[in-house]
Amino acid sequence: MRALLEGESAWLAASRGTSADRVLITRRYREMADYAETAEPIDVERLARFDHAFHLAVSQASHNPVLVHTLQSLTDLLLSSVFASVKHLYHLPAPRAMINQQHAQLHDAVVSGNAEQAKQVALEHLSSISQLLRDLEVEHDRLERSSMRLEEWQ
Repeated sequence: MRALLEGESAWLAASRGTSADRVLITRRYREMADYAETAEPIDVERLARFDHAFHLAVSQASHNPVLVHTLQSLTDLLLSSVFASVKHLYHLPAPRAMINQQHAQLHDAVVSGNAEQAKQVALEHLSSISQLLRDLEVEHDRLERSSMRLEEWQ
């Protein structure tokens, strides 16, 4: 659901966003990117809030009241989703680099008005995070089963 809403939101933001919207999107992007580059250690909750604020700024730039209202009404759910992805993925170098690159690409596509690219990047971003989280869950389950077998042999 998030991919559908945010993909459309990115497309509309790139198509309809005003100069004021682009300034706010850039401000939210820079807050998130600067924190991610300089914070040591990363406060997962703080980064998740910056990440969510960036995505919310993109959705608001869509100028679609139903879409904005829907995403805002899902704030708690979306924040928990962002928190989970930051918590489980951001400490790993490859996913961290991928997430940072995708955020930069989303920012650039929306701000430059490239609607198709914005939608594509938003969809790829959410799809790749979902896949990485599923892969981690499968790995966790596999390790848990292995541990249980070890305990049986002791």
